[in-house]
Amino acid sequence: MRADTWVVTAPALSETGLDVAATWRSRSLGEGFFAVTAPGSSADDMVAWASRTAGVESVEPDVIIASATMPNDPSFGRLWGLDNTGQSGGVAGADIDATRAWDVSTGSRSVVVAVIDTGVDYRHADLAANMWRNPGEVAGNGIDDDRNGFVDDVHGWDFANADGDPFDDEGHGTHVAGTIGAVGNNGVGVTGVNWAVSIMALKFLGSDGSGSTSDAIAAINYATRMRRDFGVNVVATNNSWGGGGSSAALRRAIQAGGDAGILFVAAAGNEGVNNDVTPSYPANDTSAAVIAVAATDRSNRLASFSNYGATSVDIAAPGAAIYSTVPGNGYASYSGTSMATPHVSGAVALLAAANPQATGAAIRTAILSSATRVTSLAGKVATGGLLDVAEALTALGTGTPPVEPEPPADPEPPVDPTPEPTPPTPAPEPPPPSDAGEPNDSVASAVAVDLTDGISVHTGFIGDGPNRRRDVDLFAVTLSAGDVLTVDVDAASLASGLDSYLRLFDSSGWELASNDDADGEFDSMLGFIAPATDTYFIGLSSFGNRRYDPLVSGSGRLGSTTGDYVLTFDVASVALTADVVDIDPDPRTTAVDTVVIDFSDVVDVFEVAALSLWRDGSEVPLDGVEASSSDGLRWVVSGLARATAAPGRYTLTVEAGGLVSEDGRVLEESATDSWTTVAATVVGDVGDTIRQASIVTTTSGEVRVAGQIGDSRFRGRDVDLYRVTLAAGQSLSVDVVARLVSNTSSLDSYLRLFDSRGRQLASNDDANGSFDSALAFTALRGGVFYIGVSGYGNFRYNPLLAPSGRFGSTGAYELALAFGSTPSRRGYAIAGSPDAIASRAAERLAVFAQFGAQSGEPIACGSRARMGRIR
Repeated sequence: MRADTWVVTAPALSETGLDVAATWRSRSLGEGFFAVTAPGSSADDMVAWASRTAGVESVEPDVIIASATMPNDPSFGRLWGLDNTGQSGGVAGADIDATRAWDVSTGSRSVVVAVIDTGVDYRHADLAANMWRNPGEVAGNGIDDDRNGFVDDVHGWDFANADGDPFDDEGHGTHVAGTIGAVGNNGVGVTGVNWAVSIMALKFLGSDGSGSTSDAIAAINYATRMRRDFGVNVVATNNSWGGGGSSAALRRAIQAGGDAGILFVAAAGNEGVNNDVTPSYPANDTSAAVIAVAATDRSNRLASFSNYGATSVDIAAPGAAIYSTVPGNGYASYSGTSMATPHVSGAVALLAAANPQATGAAIRTAILSSATRVTSLAGKVATGGLLDVAEALTALGTGTPPVEPEPPADPEPPVDPTPEPTPPTPAPEPPPPSDAGEPNDSVASAVAVDLTDGISVHTGFIGDGPNRRRDVDLFAVTLSAGDVLTVDVDAASLASGLDSYLRLFDSSGWELASNDDADGEFDSMLGFIAPATDTYFIGLSSFGNRRYDPLVSGSGRLGSTTGDYVLTFDVASVALTADVVDIDPDPRTTAVDTVVIDFSDVVDVFEVAALSLWRDGSEVPLDGVEASSSDGLRWVVSGLARATAAPGRYTLTVEAGGLVSEDGRVLEESATDSWTTVAATVVGDVGDTIRQASIVTTTSGEVRVAGQIGDSRFRGRDVDLYRVTLAAGQSLSVDVVARLVSNTSSLDSYLRLFDSRGRQLASNDDANGSFDSALAFTALRGGVFYIGVSGYGNFRYNPLLAPSGRFGSTGAYELALAFGSTPSRRGYAIAGSPDAIASRAAERLAVFAQFGAQSGEPIACGSRARMGRIR
């Protein structure tokens, strides 16, 4: 029990409050209940006080209720994204706070999430009970029972193969589904964000991880139609795919889903780039239905592979080493923004289960406004924070007031059979007061909000103007991307009868947020984070008139109350932040010539004097260094090669205070990046056949060598082959870096991996959106393997003969080889599992679907091997 605190029941005093001693404190719990803190008072003292206090019916100790909602799933301890206790070297609390959220709700099977992906293993022991089952369909009868145009769509639909069996033959979709809703507290495997939910499987990516834009659109439209026309409670679609160009048709499908009340939760992408500068669709779609998600690791850092964007990415969620379901009753650990996204989709479902009346817009606002601020995410995502599903539940609330019936319009009085004399006509009532803003009942006539130091206060009256009880007061406020808006109504302190209702719209009239009552009062308050620089509209009305069209004056219902109000706008602008893009590779063997610095807002002038460079504790002059930008957001600092040529530990800093954004915000916090330059192992002309290959003696850790394609007598047909030895189950990642090592290198590399007999096992052209190559491999059997580096164009050479290929690209490169640990003899290695790969290549190959919708290229799920450039 809480020391000295008591729960008092006194319904008769709900309006006047309790009369307590001067040293006591009383807090209303609503509906005639109070919490009374009475220091030093015993139970007998409280009983005596209650007996002599009129109106008090009962008093009891305020008992602390301990949470018991911890699931019994045996692998729950591996789910750091749901409950991070510091396991495996993580930071305790770097999670979505799921266990506290489960004190409020563990989900409901009446809530449906559509997983648009590679399908779902609907027979999985940890998913089967939470699979959506079409209530209008009879399985296996070959009839379209519900007449929705799809035969036997029991669990969803396979748009890749045009049938009713959306079974996952790739693995990605099942992993996503487990994070959303693996059955909780069933003593099996893992749990999802929701212990209970209904997962609709919409497969559009095939067994090879590829699919088309048209099938993606068809999947989205299926979810929309099932909600809009068939009453299926689809609250969100999970979209762990993307990365290509914008598609107008896809955008329309997303918006149609949003119009129906479905949120579109999308992965930000795994290229480690700024989506504000290099858009990744569909996450970059500006629809108010979209929530774009970045990934964090177990130490509360932005995952190194994760895309980001101060205006284009909304929020972050756990996405590195996420353990979840895979087909065949299995479990595995994957990494990627694909794994972060279902944490947010799951949160949408959990909020919808806790508050079935909440709109999609209200749920989106609750999730974004309640994010836990994290230093590593400042300036990286719009909220600057990590998903906190418990706080989101608090922000949303767990129910809404009952709908008040609209008073009948001008009811006819009953007929009295006995006529009475006609009374004299009374004098007309004076009209209600009219505030200075009238008429401001539509977006077109909204009152402009002028801010002074971020604050603006307006007074008014609801119930005046031409629309009387249908009165709405609309205000227009211009926000910059990332600005945090708080709108607060005060009518209670004015002795006003107004029970207010607040709504927030974009310029098209789409509702982005709303609130009825806040803090247990009839006054309204809402918070909002601007996703883009634009003008937004706030509508204040009476409760009862909350479904008006903001584009049409007088379009709502009769409000239940009228009265005065004070409306306060508070806008907090996000600070200007800078990010020095990580130097790659690190460590390295060559000088850094250019560094990229991203700012959260446009910077007009960047003076090199704002930079400092240090090597091993000594400052290095920046002679000849220049800074340039095409948009003011991404600045390229060039000419650093001379200053960074020597071996040592370097730190480049953008100093605080010296830079100012376009709207006058000063860089308040320095930004740095550090890297190490070491003397490389320089190899002369490496052999062009496997018999002449350079032998790499290292079998663990990482080794780097520097080489050159084109330095032998074969010129453009030059091939560099390296021999490595791997144990059974051991992983190897290979990374060729040319353009990042030297700006003068013209090498467009091509990478191949051979067995001891010269048979190709794997290859890669371009990785991570560059001309450099990378691949990852796990040896099923131990033995000798060969890595071949050549120029693009020379990719069909015979590793047994030299020269045997065609002329290709030439230039310098650095080769990084990272050897995974040797697996235990008692265990089994999962070939191609993303988290079995060591080093940065694992992050580059993190599970995320890539596509080029604008160009008409096929959509491809980019897990494991398919990461090459689509030519």
